[in-house]
Amino acid sequence: MLSGTENCSTMKANSDLQKHNQGESVDNELPEVSSQDRSKNVCQSETKPANNEQLSHSNNSNQSDILKVEEVTLNSPAYIKNNSIDELLQKVSYQQNVIEQNTDTIRFIEEKCAKLETFRKDIEHKLETAIKQKDAAIKEKENIVIRYAVGENNVLKERQQKEQAEKKYKDLHKEYELLQHKLQTMISEKSRICQMLDNKCYEYKNVQLEFDKAKQDLNNLETKLKWNQNSLKNEIEAHREIQARADALNAKVQDSVNQIEAAKKSAEETVKNFMTSQENRAYVLDQQVKEQQATLILLRHEKSDKDQHVKSLQSELERLQSKHKEIIEENNNLSLKVQHLERERLENEQKLSELRGYQDLQRQDAANLQTKNVQFEQVKLQLKHEEEQLQAANEQIERLKERNQEIESDMDSCRVREAELLVFTQQLTDKNVRLQSEFTAVETKVQQLSCEQTVLKRQLKEHETRISILNSTLEQERSKNATESESLTKNLKETQNKLDVALRDVADQQGENLVMKRKFDLSMREVNKELHHCRRKLEHYEAGDSSTNSSNSSSSLNVNGHAQNLCDTEHVKVIQPEPTIDKQTLIEHIVKLQRISAKKSEKIDFLEEHVNNLVSEIQKKTKLLQGYVLREQAGTLSSNSMDNNKAQLAKLNGVMASLYSSRVCDQNLTLELSLDINRKLQAVLEDALLKNITLKENVDTLGAEIDRLNQILKK
Repeated sequence: MLSGTENCSTMKANSDLQKHNQGESVDNELPEVSSQDRSKNVCQSETKPANNEQLSHSNNSNQSDILKVEEVTLNSPAYIKNNSIDELLQKVSYQQNVIEQNTDTIRFIEEKCAKLETFRKDIEHKLETAIKQKDAAIKEKENIVIRYAVGENNVLKERQQKEQAEKKYKDLHKEYELLQHKLQTMISEKSRICQMLDNKCYEYKNVQLEFDKAKQDLNNLETKLKWNQNSLKNEIEAHREIQARADALNAKVQDSVNQIEAAKKSAEETVKNFMTSQENRAYVLDQQVKEQQATLILLRHEKSDKDQHVKSLQSELERLQSKHKEIIEENNNLSLKVQHLERERLENEQKLSELRGYQDLQRQDAANLQTKNVQFEQVKLQLKHEEEQLQAANEQIERLKERNQEIESDMDSCRVREAELLVFTQQLTDKNVRLQSEFTAVETKVQQLSCEQTVLKRQLKEHETRISILNSTLEQERSKNATESESLTKNLKETQNKLDVALRDVADQQGENLVMKRKFDLSMREVNKELHHCRRKLEHYEAGDSSTNSSNSSSSLNVNGHAQNLCDTEHVKVIQPEPTIDKQTLIEHIVKLQRISAKKSEKIDFLEEHVNNLVSEIQKKTKLLQGYVLREQAGTLSSNSMDNNKAQLAKLNGVMASLYSSRVCDQNLTLELSLDINRKLQAVLEDALLKNITLKENVDTLGAEIDRLNQILKK
């Protein structure tokens, strides 16, 4: 590799020196150097100092060779005789032209260096602005991607809220329908219960009226019964009093009867005793009899009174007995009535108990109806509450519908914005690709320009050194030229006189030269004829045996050698030594040119093989890089800023954090949401891959176009 680069550098140095020696302009040199060496300056940046040393060494060697040739040519007697003054003048003019060209090239190189410096500064400024624009575009792209992801997350959340609201709306609608059905059933049940309640109330009023009537009748019967009981009690008490009086009178009558019987017995006993007694007792007995008679009269009176009283009592008793019988009959009737009333009372009590049970049932029904009414009121309130909730739900549904419409409008605007952002991202990617291509082109250009600048700086230094050397040589040459011009001005007058003589000699020599040329042509023809004759003889001898051929060929070669030697001696005798020197120089020059062409062909073959090897190595490396890039994950080729942004997003709680990390950070993240996000990210990835493929194709086309333009510039 180093030998190839050194050979290339030596070839370039030789070509540059030949161009300088031939007097070509530097304007044509610099584009060729820049166009031919742009691809080589990058790889040869390390070998430039050695190449420059070799170039300077080759320049010095070439200059020394040229000076030697010039000295040889100057020292040759023919040159001194023929062209001494012209050659000196041409040399002086040539040196002045070379100095002027060198000064012009130095000025041009300085101007070119200044222009390249300004161009480099402009390119560096443009590069800095392009890098800043690229960083800003990358940041803006990342921000747009983040905003897009946040917008997509908000859209997904809004969509999920919309679905939840729709589910709630459907559930509330179902509940509303169920409540409507329940309300209708409750209204029908309420109407039926109200009808039953009205019927029961009507029946209750009728039963209440009957109960009031029965109660009133019962009260009347109770008052009658109480009055009859009171009257019965009074009569029983009166009967008891009469019975007691009758018993007392009977007791008194019995006592009086007993007393009368006792008095009769005592009187009979007294009579008996009186009769039995003596005279003493007669008076007493008479008095006792009188007393007894008086008492008997009194008793008789009392007895008559008592008999009258007894009769009155008996009549009263009879009357009372009749009255008692009447009362008993009336009592029997009343007892019958009481029994009947008791039965009626029992029946009424039974009816009352039934009515009370019915009343209890009615009360229970009324309580049930009241509870049902309360429940109905509660259901009414619940229904009102449900209606309010339904109205609120309807309002919420309307709000959700409005919000859904707003979300749909936002989604439409987001879609439009997404399309705009996609267009903007496409424009950004195109601009980014363009900027990257420009950046790469500018980088390559900057590298080339930096290499060219280094080369030009080195060349400038070399030119400065050469200029200093040339200035020193120029001063020396000027001093020499001044001395030579003085000597030449002195010699010029001498040579002018000699020149006339020399012109005459030149005319004579030209005539002699024409004669010598003709003789040389004739001798060359004879030599060619002899060569053809020798070739034929050689072909004839080659048809024979090998031994005879070898001997014959040796003898023929000896003969030919003698003939050629004779011819040469004849030519030497005939021709002057100058044409033989010209022929040898021509042959040597041809040999040198053949060697140079062989070296160049070898170098060209080596460079072609080297270029083919480099191309194959580059293709292998590109294949390896493509395989490595395809094997690697998508995140490994991303920048550090993207990894930092992902880490910052993973620290936060959200959908993107759960996506960038291997754990669930957001509780709202469901399987459907993650699948939807993965689908969208896959679509974005496919779009990015398509864009990258198109960008790669565009970059390839740009590279091909740049190569074509470089080839055109090289041509």
